[in-house]
Amino acid sequence: MNSASSSPIRRVLLVHNSPRVGRYFSRLASEISFPQIASCRVSARVRRRSPPSGTIDEIIDYGMRRKRSRAHYGPALLAVLETVYAAAARLHYDHVASAIDRHKPDALGVWGGNAVDAKAVVMAARHSGLPCFRFENGFLPDTTQMDLRGVNVESSVPRAPEFYRARGQSSRQLPDHIVPRKPYRGKQAVVPIQLPEWYVFVPFQVQLDSQILLHSPWIQGMRQFFEVVTESAQRLGGVGPALVFKEHPSCPERYPDLHARAAAMEGVYLAAGNATDELIRNAAGVVTINSTVGAESLLLEKPVLALGNAVYEVSGVTSSARSVDQVADWLASVWGGHPPDAPLRRSFVQFLMEDYLVPGRHQQPGPSHIRAVEKRLRRADPSASGVGILDH
Repeated sequence: MNSASSSPIRRVLLVHNSPRVGRYFSRLASEISFPQIASCRVSARVRRRSPPSGTIDEIIDYGMRRKRSRAHYGPALLAVLETVYAAAARLHYDHVASAIDRHKPDALGVWGGNAVDAKAVVMAARHSGLPCFRFENGFLPDTTQMDLRGVNVESSVPRAPEFYRARGQSSRQLPDHIVPRKPYRGKQAVVPIQLPEWYVFVPFQVQLDSQILLHSPWIQGMRQFFEVVTESAQRLGGVGPALVFKEHPSCPERYPDLHARAAAMEGVYLAAGNATDELIRNAAGVVTINSTVGAESLLLEKPVLALGNAVYEVSGVTSSARSVDQVADWLASVWGGHPPDAPLRRSFVQFLMEDYLVPGRHQQPGPSHIRAVEKRLRRADPSASGVGILDH
């Protein structure tokens, strides 16, 4: 363990892996005087050190899962890619380890943490005995995640219902809007459809995102997601709610086959052109794997069913399902006008907005955002490397 682990954080090294994040980290470094912040880019410099056994495999795990999920990648190409990824992982790890030696920080920070370059930062911090702040887009409007444990479902957000019962509710007003997603380049605008009067909203997610590849134990892709939800609805014998699916606007994957199938099915729609805000507000409930749409739906006080491991998968906040029968039961309860109770929903959302998430987006970090990051850096317990957030 680094000797800094027994004293307050005085120096932080923020390691970025894109120009966008580099600009954000540079802004933090220029406006926060204590702790002292340095920022550098993950690059490839060799010091020929040997990382602990298993390090490289762990760094490339998510990247290789993405490659293996592409049906057109054969064994020979995958073997080449694994060799390339392993070489890149070693170079990135060496560079971060060298930067730690040079800057002698008490903590590191990185955006995300599962991509090869970002995971190299996380692993180098771990092996140096240093805490590592993980940054990511917030799962509620105009917010950012910043957590020592991880982001999204890997975060330190409490999952025990008792925590939210004890916390109670405040009178603070919550946001009443969500942030529109930017469409993937090349995707053409689609005309909105006329929505059915009574429906459940089913948002797709990015097909190769870590939320699916790492945190979805039984739904492995959007086509399977479509099959599970439509089969569940069919088990209600034609008396269930309509289903309105929507492709993720930022995902490059296209689903012409599912558009054709939805067009041929009674009560099933694919609303690629409708705004997500509209689809949530007019829905009787929302079925998701573990999308941020689930958190946004809680904000708009909608019943939510999570089919994967989700940060909001808390009893009394949302429902969860791991089988077609469980999905059908939830759909039946919503259709019957009696969705499962969610007495802790407001307490959970207020905790996220008031205590957990950093206010403001990293693309436009205003004074309140900068001061919140500064406060968290100052209050962080350096001995909590990889263990959790600051005290709530």
